Amino acid sequence: MKPTSTDTAAPAAAPKPSLLTRFKTLVVEYGPLALLLNFAIFFLTVGGFFLAFKLGFRAESTEATAGTLAAAYAASQVVKPFRLAAVFALTPLVGRVPIVARWIQRTRQPGA
Repeated sequence: MKPTSTDTAAPAAAPKPSLLTRFKTLVVEYGPLALLLNFAIFFLTVGGFFLAFKLGFRAESTEATAGTLAAAYAASQVVKPFRLAAVFALTPLVGRVPIVARWIQRTRQPGA
């Protein structure tokens, strides 16, 4: 009896790689561009929260400014999944820009 497509079991789906594994793959493929975008988005997020908190109240002391910066950092950690999603989405797009693509090629290790 010949097996038909209904007689054979469907192949098991490969498990989805972890976020850290996908980030490492992104770093290997795009090199320093992924790290630059990650840090750029991080500092923009912290700066944006800092300005938002600073505009909410007027702090005059150094301790109040440090507290505002700590609160901005904590808030940026809350939105970390969204930041990483932005890095995953933007890195390939930015990598297609001709100037950036040439820079990636120059920084890539020979044989990689």
